[in-house]
Amino acid sequence: MFKNYFLVAVRTLRRNLGYTMLNVIGLALGITCSLLLFLVIRHELSYDTFHSKADRIYRINVDKITANGPEDNAGTPFPMLATIKASLPELSPATHLYNAEGGTFTIVSNNDRVPAKKFREEKNVLFVEPAFFDLFDFPTNGVNAKQALKDVNTVLLTQTIADRFFPGENPVGKVLRMDNVVNLKVTGVIPDAPENTDLPYVMLIDYESSKKINTFMNDTWNSTNSNQQVYFAMAPEASVKQAEDRLNQITSKYRRISPGEQERYTFQPITQVHFDERYGNFTGRTISKTTLWALGLIGMFLVLVASINFVNLATAQALRRAKEVGMRKVLGASKPQLMTQFLCETGLITLVALLLSVVFAELLLPFLNQLLELQISFSILRDAQMLLFLLVVLVAVTFFAGFYPALVISGFQPISALKSKVATARVAGLSLRRTLVVVQFTICQVLIICTIIVHNQMEYFRSASLGFDQEAIVNIPVPAGKAGDLMALRSQLESHSAVKATSFAIAPPSANIDMNSSFQYDDFSVNRNFSVNLKLADENYLKTFGIPLLAGRMYEKSDTMQEFVVNETFLEKVGVKDPQEAVGKKLLVNGGQTEGKIVGVVKDYHLSSLRNEIPPVVMSTMTQVYFYLNAKIEQKNAKAALAHLQNVWQTAYPDDVFYYEFFDDSLARFYEEEQRQAHLFKVFSFIAIVIGCLGLYGLVSFMVAQRTKEVGVRKVLGASSASIVGLFSADFVKLVLIAFVIAGPISYYFMDKWLQDFTYRIDIGYWVFLAAGALTLFIALTTVSVQALRAAFSNPVRALKTE
Repeated sequence: MFKNYFLVAVRTLRRNLGYTMLNVIGLALGITCSLLLFLVIRHELSYDTFHSKADRIYRINVDKITANGPEDNAGTPFPMLATIKASLPELSPATHLYNAEGGTFTIVSNNDRVPAKKFREEKNVLFVEPAFFDLFDFPTNGVNAKQALKDVNTVLLTQTIADRFFPGENPVGKVLRMDNVVNLKVTGVIPDAPENTDLPYVMLIDYESSKKINTFMNDTWNSTNSNQQVYFAMAPEASVKQAEDRLNQITSKYRRISPGEQERYTFQPITQVHFDERYGNFTGRTISKTTLWALGLIGMFLVLVASINFVNLATAQALRRAKEVGMRKVLGASKPQLMTQFLCETGLITLVALLLSVVFAELLLPFLNQLLELQISFSILRDAQMLLFLLVVLVAVTFFAGFYPALVISGFQPISALKSKVATARVAGLSLRRTLVVVQFTICQVLIICTIIVHNQMEYFRSASLGFDQEAIVNIPVPAGKAGDLMALRSQLESHSAVKATSFAIAPPSANIDMNSSFQYDDFSVNRNFSVNLKLADENYLKTFGIPLLAGRMYEKSDTMQEFVVNETFLEKVGVKDPQEAVGKKLLVNGGQTEGKIVGVVKDYHLSSLRNEIPPVVMSTMTQVYFYLNAKIEQKNAKAALAHLQNVWQTAYPDDVFYYEFFDDSLARFYEEEQRQAHLFKVFSFIAIVIGCLGLYGLVSFMVAQRTKEVGVRKVLGASSASIVGLFSADFVKLVLIAFVIAGPISYYFMDKWLQDFTYRIDIGYWVFLAAGALTLFIALTTVSVQALRAAFSNPVRALKTE
């Protein structure tokens, strides 16, 4: 019996090839998008779930409340791990992790005649303890990694780095010198870190060596670094809440916090690190679960739109098959048999679309990986989850898209069907097909509105004034603690005509490098319940970045903090309205160790992304922490300027590798995730519109077929082609307007919540909704007009002969 159903289905679909192709293309587009989104969501949810102790591994974070607002951080004081081992044995195994974020590596050779090979690695140089391998299940290819890092000054290389540093050689036993400070012996080569981890590494170095690299690491409770983190495994029988409380009781004895501040250490499951932007991670990339839910809904909506398109096309085709149904019923076919026959046809179309979508997904996956900067892959025959997903899609789409048309067609009365006098069912007086079109265009308009708003927010990020000049500025890292060597050559740096200005600083104006300090202002009689952000830079900083002074002057050249410049927010926080009033006031910072006078006030500028408010800033000098040379150059002579800067830089640091980055490129990374979302919205909006147009085409085909004789009569009575096109278009204008009324509030609600993540954001203007509605209306009318014009230009004599 099913063989007969299959053969009849194939013959029917071949006979109606155009109808079949429209359905296959529409479903394939929708399923392809859902398949790609399934791969993305599954990948994002898999981060660090592969560890055998994943359900018990936690990271220690700190939640701090100040007058500036919440200050969440994953950095921990350096004595934290020793305290855990001594007082909280249920938190075991536990390890420090320190991410040096890069460094210069020189291959140490005993042959003086062989030129030293130097490499610059920019990220994910991780310092760990042997317990790292008790805690995490990263692949080692048989290397006893725990034993390999038990000694000081040892390093494990990943395969990629080993091939780069030692092509064609066995690196084990070789020596690398890091930052010209410490020699590291290579004790093994391990596979690259998995793609789906928030603890990426290009090499693993014993933790004790980090104290030689980072001279600011010390054993005081009041020194923290966001790259210095602690991970541990909770004993199966232990209580997370009780362990948290005990840890906070212990730390409160050692930590000094400002009056009015609150601080609590919390345990975050490793499986949640990837989804929490507050604390970040070593990849620099997080994605909220809300975003994943949104992507999942978009995938479902696109399949829904494609299924609705199928229903419309199938129903439009139903009238042409009325005699077939009547004949089958006369010959004894029951309603369940007819429904099974039409569901088989739907299943066959869905199966073909499904197979086509797998091919499309394979072809499009490299572009998706490039867009999202991921490395997703799949093998359908060896992926049980993928096969289950496709099976669910096949069954769900077959039932949803095929059930209603099968119900309608199988319900035709034999006599009416044979006389071609059938009428399709109506629900509550409104055609179900029109209802489905409203749903389609509601989804389309929601996606269009969201796309426009996300795009406008991205444009705002690009065009908003950050309070400083970012064009044609290059940021060049300098070796830690050695900025003075290059500062002595400043005259040489600025001797080239293409180099307009240079400055040395802890970081450029907007960067993820912060130093916070308590302070006292004026007569020191008031303890403030907020901290200030210390921005340490030389006397040329304002000139290089074009930051304007509001009062006073820039501080003078010095190696240590002696004079201060503050920003507008600082004055607002301490209750000073006139900038000139603050000039000459005393200021105490750096834990009460440094006193000086305020000599100037600068206009506010952004220290991080536009998600965050501008904090109170205190600027001063400290040569020891200048990590960057910032150079303003002529864009048209950038190549010559960079070559000159490299020559002078190499004179100061002959044993290091020169590296630079344009400032505007580093700023763009603040919004990479939102930019990716904007691209996805654009692509999916376009696909939803295409599928929606196919659905409209199907519904108009149905209307034209149903009203063929009416069109012929109207033309005989003198109706123009324009009036006939208007006859069909009027109904769809109403449908689009209904969809617009529904889509407006829905999209406003979700996009308003999305914009709440940004302190500085656009306003959602009414024009966005009008533009989306107008665009949808134009697309709908264009689609309707194509089919309506065919009816308008048809021969009325043939129309009047239609049964």
